[in-house]
Amino acid sequence: MPLVNRDQKHYPGLAQTTNYNLSSFKAAEIITRDVVVIGGGSAGTYSAIAIKDKGKSVVFVEIKNRLRSRTETYKDPKSGRGIDIGVIVWYVTPRVGSEPNTTGAVFDLKTGRGLNAPPPNQTAIGIAFQIYTQQLLKYPELDAGMFLPDPAPDDLVMPFGQFASKYGIEAALPTMYSFGAGVGDILATPTVEVMRAWGLSLISSLQGGFLTTARHNNSELYGKAQTELLAAKSLLLRSRVVYTERSTSGVRLVVKTPTGNKLIKAKRLLITIPPKVEILKRFNLTTQETSVFKKFLNTGYYTSVVKNTGLPDTLSVTNFSPDSPYGIPKMPAVYTIGSSVYTPGLKLAFYGAPLTNVTSSLPAKTVKDAIIASIKRQQTANPANPTSFNQTTPTFAEYHSHAPFWLQAKAVDIKAGFYKKLYALQGIRSTFWTGGAWRAQDSSDIWRFTAEQVLPKVLKGL
Repeated sequence: MPLVNRDQKHYPGLAQTTNYNLSSFKAAEIITRDVVVIGGGSAGTYSAIAIKDKGKSVVFVEIKNRLRSRTETYKDPKSGRGIDIGVIVWYVTPRVGSEPNTTGAVFDLKTGRGLNAPPPNQTAIGIAFQIYTQQLLKYPELDAGMFLPDPAPDDLVMPFGQFASKYGIEAALPTMYSFGAGVGDILATPTVEVMRAWGLSLISSLQGGFLTTARHNNSELYGKAQTELLAAKSLLLRSRVVYTERSTSGVRLVVKTPTGNKLIKAKRLLITIPPKVEILKRFNLTTQETSVFKKFLNTGYYTSVVKNTGLPDTLSVTNFSPDSPYGIPKMPAVYTIGSSVYTPGLKLAFYGAPLTNVTSSLPAKTVKDAIIASIKRQQTANPANPTSFNQTTPTFAEYHSHAPFWLQAKAVDIKAGFYKKLYALQGIRSTFWTGGAWRAQDSSDIWRFTAEQVLPKVLKGL
């Protein structure tokens, strides 16, 4: 019996071991569309709406009870306000139409002690980003996707810490680590993988600003899309693929839904869930697809809302490790324990796990215990702090695992043309792909990549 990923409830990943008699399905059980889209996150939702807007028929399959994926919003029962703990901001781009200040502080969360770290040298950081941008502009194709020169230059595959030292941009590393949460060990990560996170869009947004929603509820975007797709009878929630046949003439999928199995017949299949072999086994992968996908590594990223922390409402804590290069904590570790100024008494805690070839996430208990331990160390180590760290028993109001997160490749595989081989899979057996693994773990970039690089291929000839 195959092993089950801890995140299996989110993705259809068991082996395709059952054969179905497709001729036995009744007319009422058959759904015929131009395109079937798998995965109700950022890429899938954008794609389904875009395909519908182009006048093509679509059916959208999502295993959860609503559209959201990495976007999670906690609704505070006291204030009624939303707190975004997945996607928090979007960049200002043609496809994406400030929060009050809080008190930021640096703590070593291994000891819980506050650190008297000098303020960042903004001039040095600015110069470092100028130099980094100059290097980034050497590879303009990366702004559209993972279109690397062939062969990939050594600069793009060397560890990013080495790249930063080579070009003297060390002053930017703490900022890049903080904004690039979920990448893993940023100093050991191949440079081009960091450039995925820190592309021209993000660099521009540091100057032009970010956008969030007025009610701090990014899930509203998905709620409106869900309403539109349900009205068009184009959405299957709490549904998963259990059997797939793919060919050059189209695809046939058996989908288990709350009302029984349905047979979907479509001319095109668009898959937006993480392309890990364990997750995709029900899609009858080809040898070529398997050989590429098995090389993907991933991190873990975990978001939560914690109550009764004993920390001041306006205090936002950044984890800093004095005994690590540039103060960047070794994974796994807490990234930040941030403020939610509109909802007193609640904190947003973000936790990261290192790069691994194991798809399954850390157990929830492991992550929660680590977050609580970090908060308790702050309480114990700072009893006389004038901001008064009260001795409390923190508990979780909300918790989400985003694993597998930030799929990426080893330097040796990148050098061997991994991303060229990955993009060559588009269209095989009427199947197309998009999502974070294909561009970046960033909705703004995913939407642009999907609109420019994927949907034109999906829609061609329909």
